[in-house]
Order: sequence, then structure tokens, then C-alpha cells
Amino acid sequence: MRSFLWEGVEEGKRDHLVKWERVANSKEEGGLGVGSLKEKNEALRAKWLWRFPMEPNSLWAMVVKSKYGSATNGWDANPASMVTSLNPWKDISAGYQTFLQCCRFELGNGNRVRFWEDSWVREGLLKDSFPRLFALSSKHSLSIDCFVDSQVFPHNWDFGFRRNLNERETAEVIKLLEILEGFRLWASKRDRRRWDLEVSGYFTCKSFQSFLCNKGRVVTFPPFSRVWKAKSPPKVKVFVWLVGLGKVNTLDLVQRKRPFMYLSPHWCVLCKYCEESVDHLFLHCPFSLSLWGLLWREVGTVCVIPKGCSDFLCSDFVVWGSGKCTSTLWRCLVHSVFWNIWMERNRRIFEDYKGVGVRDLWDRVKYWAALWASVTKDFKDYSYSTIMRDMAAAVI
Repeated sequence: MRSFLWEGVEEGKRDHLVKWERVANSKEEGGLGVGSLKEKNEALRAKWLWRFPMEPNSLWAMVVKSKYGSATNGWDANPASMVTSLNPWKDISAGYQTFLQCCRFELGNGNRVRFWEDSWVREGLLKDSFPRLFALSSKHSLSIDCFVDSQVFPHNWDFGFRRNLNERETAEVIKLLEILEGFRLWASKRDRRRWDLEVSGYFTCKSFQSFLCNKGRVVTFPPFSRVWKAKSPPKVKVFVWLVGLGKVNTLDLVQRKRPFMYLSPHWCVLCKYCEESVDHLFLHCPFSLSLWGLLWREVGTVCVIPKGCSDFLCSDFVVWGSGKCTSTLWRCLVHSVFWNIWMERNRRIFEDYKGVGVRDLWDRVKYWAALWASVTKDFKDYSYSTIMRDMAAAVI
């Protein structure tokens, strides 16, 4: 799949512009949302781990419980230990520890959550945060309601220490009580397992797959909405995505990948003066700057061009006003500028083509932006010629 994405079917070997790990990420994380089959499969298996305590009376859950028994935490089934090729629960339970890293308990009456061994506070397992106090406690593997009287609030916690504490241990107890200060047990409410990767608290395969792909790191792609929510064609969106990542095959990038070839990387075909890089070609080249200037004049604003394309795509510009039509047309215009600069550059390099002036290229930019916007529901009452003739009037 990796080779097919970058090389096509009959085009031979070509450079892979973006690492496959990045491509596999979701669009919100800077990828193409292709996904990794390995992580996707593990996320689908983890769904059964989530459903097991939620569906205790279902036939499949009772079969698994009767065959493998319940785990010590009272929520899950024991992992399968027998070695056989016909044992799906063995594969499902193999990801149990990774699954638990994303789970946290939400307290109700506290009779199903273990005080020391389960994750129910933000700090993680209390036995790991306070190993000395855990060793001194006589209440191992006991639920939280065994440590406190739920009828009395504020709660008086009884940790069941086997001896009197010294000064250092007393200081640790004070830290522990500070953590427990905001917790309260409710006799009429049941304990609940919560999924930490979703605001709703419920498991989703997408969130767990993202966790596995990024190895627990939080990865974001700030230009997401400017790239993927535009109404331009998919190939244009993918191109703008590459521009935002700085992975377009400009001469400087190709020269680094082909050091044995002389490609004149210090010559921009548009201005014939500076080195061709992604940021120069699309933002800082005098030819491109003139094109952006016409765009600013069209939308009635003044802007200082950022240093890089990624910063540009992350920027919020005040154009015409607010509204969905404004946002739709603005994004189409930005995509059209990037796309037409690239098309003009390629024609000058690979074809016997002298090029056009900035004014003529600006007409092309307006044409494509108006055409893309006209087929959206936001401009269903406008033809592309009407939008192109007076863009400001079309968004009011």
C-alpha cells in the first residue's frame, strides 16, 4: 500500500514524500487517515475487553467467564493461557495491559474498585505512587468502600496500617489525603469504568488506534481545518497537506534526495533569482508575493506573510467578515493560489512554456476558486461566473 500511494501502478520507483507512520495517522493528527491494519486490528479486539464488564448477562460474556474465570479486579476475565490456534480470547486478552492504560474508574459506591490496585485517580495506581504505604497497609485487593464509611462526609479514611508511621511516612499520608480530598462515595450510584481518551468516557476504536499509532503521545495537526475542510478537489487538498508539511518536491528537496544529480537548486523558475524551497516558492518569491497581494486586495485586508507555509495555514485572517460562505470561499481561494503556483512552476520547467503574468494567473486562481465554491450548498444560488465577477457580494 505504501508503494502504491507514492509510486502508482505503472510509474516505476519514486520517492516516498512522507513517512508511512505519518500517513497512517488520522487527518486530525497530520496524516491521510489511511490507518495501520495492525493497530486497527488491536483496537477492534480491545472493544471486546471494554464490552465484557458492560454486558455481564450476554451469552458470549458468560461463556468466556465460565471458561477462563474472573480476574482479581472483578471487572475482566482472566487472560487465556492455553496454546492453541483456535483461541480468539488469547489474542483479545494479549492487549489487556495496554488497554488498561487508557481506562480509569469513576466512583459510585466504591464496592467494585480496588483502592490500591485500580486506576481511579489521575495520578495512576496508588500502589505505584505510594509503594511504602502500600507495603504497610493490611488492606490489599480490597475495594474502596472498605477504607471509608460512605455515610459520613468528609470521609475518614482507614488505610489499615500494621504499625505506627514515622515522620517520612506521615508526610506521604498527607500527600495521599490531599489527592483523596475531592472524592466522595455515593451509596446509590454504581462504579463505572471510564475511557480516558474520549470526553464522553466511552470506548472508541478510533481513539485507541490513535493511541497505539502514536505510542501514547498526543499528536495534533493545527492546519487541519484549513486543509481538509476546504471545498477543493481531493487531489488539491492532498497537495496543500504536503505543502503544510513541507514535503513538496521542490528543487532543494529533490537535490537532497539525489545528491549525484545537478538540479540547480539555487534557481527559482518563477523569479529566477533565489533558491527554490517550499516556503520561498509559495510565499516569499516576488512572483508569489504579487499573487498574494492581489488576494489581499480582493478580500479587503492587509497581511504580513508568515515565515513558513505551515504557519500560514494555521493563521486566522480577517476577510470580508464572518460566516460560512466567507469561510468556504476563502479556503477555496487559498487552495487555488497554492495549486496554480505549483501548476505554473511545473509548466515552466517541464514544458516549452514561457509562463504568464501575475494578473493572468490571478484570473485562473479566481476561476478555480469560484468553480469549486459554486458546487457547494453554501453557493447553490450562485453560478461560478457570478462569484468570480464579485466575490465580496457573493459572501454577503
